[in-house]
Amino acid sequence: MSAVLAPYMPAISLIVLAIVVAIGFIKKVNLGFLSLGVAFLLALIGGLKAKDVTGGFSSSMFVTLVGVTFLFGMASQNGTLDLFSKKIVALVGKRTVLIPVLMFVLSAFISAIGPGHIAAGILMTTFAMYLAFEMKINPWVTALFAKLGANAGCASPLSLTGLLAKELSEPLGYTGFSAHLFFSTLLSGFVFTLVIYIGSKSYKVKADNPLKLSEIPAFNRNQKLTMAAIVIMVVCCIGFKLDTGLFAFIMAAILILLGAADEKAAIKGIPWGTLIFICGVGSLVSVIDKLGGITMVSEFLQSFMSEKTTVPILAATSGILSWVSSTTGVVMPALFPVADQVAQQFASVNYVELISAITATSFAAAISPLSTGGAIIMSSYSASKETTNEEMNKLFTNLFLLSVANVAINVLMSALGVFSLGGLFS
Repeated sequence: MSAVLAPYMPAISLIVLAIVVAIGFIKKVNLGFLSLGVAFLLALIGGLKAKDVTGGFSSSMFVTLVGVTFLFGMASQNGTLDLFSKKIVALVGKRTVLIPVLMFVLSAFISAIGPGHIAAGILMTTFAMYLAFEMKINPWVTALFAKLGANAGCASPLSLTGLLAKELSEPLGYTGFSAHLFFSTLLSGFVFTLVIYIGSKSYKVKADNPLKLSEIPAFNRNQKLTMAAIVIMVVCCIGFKLDTGLFAFIMAAILILLGAADEKAAIKGIPWGTLIFICGVGSLVSVIDKLGGITMVSEFLQSFMSEKTTVPILAATSGILSWVSSTTGVVMPALFPVADQVAQQFASVNYVELISAITATSFAAAISPLSTGGAIIMSSYSASKETTNEEMNKLFTNLFLLSVANVAINVLMSALGVFSLGGLFS
C-alpha cells in the first residue's frame, strides 16, 4: 500500500462497500461473488495478502449452513413440511378466528427448527396466501402473518440467523447468548404481529376452513423418517450441544441411505446463492475491518452516541440498511463488529443487547417489498390471482409503510431497553 493512500484506506473501503451494496440493489446481482472479487482488489490496494481475503471466508459457517439447508431441503422436497402445515391448520376446524395467529406460530416454529426465514417464509407465505383465497379472507395480511412468523423464529440456535450470529460473535469473544437473541427476535415479531392483528381486525375473521383433517393423507414412511430425523437433531443439538451443521449431515446421510428423500433434488434445493452471498460479503467486511473501516464507523457513531442512545441508534442503522440489503448477508456481518467496539467503549452497554436490537430491527425492515420478505408476499399474491398495476402499487406502498412502522416500533423498544430482556439470560 502506498504511503499516499494509507490514511485514506478506511474511508475508501467503506465507500467501496456502499458501491457494492448499491450495485446489488440496482442490478439485482449476487453480492457474494462480487464481494469476493472486490475484497481481493481492496486487499491489493491496501497492501494485504490473498490469505487475508480467503481467511475472511468462514468455512465453518459455510459447512454449517449447507448441512442445515440440505437436511431441510429433503423435508421440503418429500412434502413433510407442507403436509405438517396442512394438518395443523386442519386441526383448527371451525375456529377460523385462530388462523391468523396460527400462521404466525406455525411459521415461527418451522423457521426455528432449521429452515430459517427464507425457506420457511417462501413455504408458509405461499401456503397462507392459498389458504386465505380459499377462505375468502384478506390474503396479503394473512401472508404477512406467516412472513412475520418466519422472521420472528429465525434466530434460534438451529436456524440460519442464529448460526450466523454465533459464527460472527465467537471470534469476538462472545458465547452463550443464543437464547437471548432468539427470544429478542421472537418478541419483536410478536409485538408487530399483535399490532397488525388488532389493526386489521383479524380477531373478527369468520370463514369456512377448506382443510379437513379426514381428507388429508397420513404421513408416509419417508415423511415419518424425516420428522424423526428432525426431532433427533433438535434434541441432540440443543440438549447435548452437538455441532448443528455436522449433525445435520449425519441425519441427511441416514435419510439418503434409507431412501427417504431424493438426494439430487435436495442438493438442487440448497440456496447456494444465499450461502455465497453471506460468506462472500463476510470476506469483504473482514478486509474492510483489517483496513480500519469498521473502526472508522464505530468512532463516527460513538462521536454522537451516549450510553442511553447507543442501542436505538444501532437499531435504526440496521433497519435502514436492511431496506436496501440483506440482514444475514450485509447487516449482521457489517454491524456485529461495530457492536463489539461500541460495547467496549461504553461500560454499561451490553454486546448481546446490541446485536439483539440490530437483528430484530433488521428483520423488522425485511417485510418491505424492497426486501426478500415483502417481495415473496407480492409475488405470491400476483401468482394467486390476476392483478392490476394499481393493485400491486397499492400493495407495495402498504408493505413499505408497514416496514417503516415496524422499524420505528423496534427503535422505540430499543430505546426503552426491551432487548435487554430484563437481564433474564445474563
